[in-house]
Amino acid sequence: MEFFDWFFPEQAQAAHLRSLARRTQRRERRSIRNRSDINKRVDSLEDDVGYMALLLGTLIQKVDEKGLVTRAEVREAISELDAIDGVKNGRLDVNILKGMGQ
Repeated sequence: MEFFDWFFPEQAQAAHLRSLARRTQRRERRSIRNRSDINKRVDSLEDDVGYMALLLGTLIQKVDEKGLVTRAEVREAISELDAIDGVKNGRLDVNILKGMGQ
């Protein structure tokens, strides 16, 4: 405890509370900036996923039109791959997909 704090406890307490308030404000501003950065990243990822869905849909349509693979065959392959990770949930763990290419 400092000399000032000893003789003027109310003022010391007020100074401490102001310091805490400033720190809290700085943390809140940082948190707002971080949320903004996260929102930008999520928006970017949503754009990327939308583009990938468009690209994949286009490829499926073209191979079906050319008679290389039918949409039914694609659905069947999706069902088989969905079960590869042991859970039929309409998704595939990316790590399993990466391992398939090796």
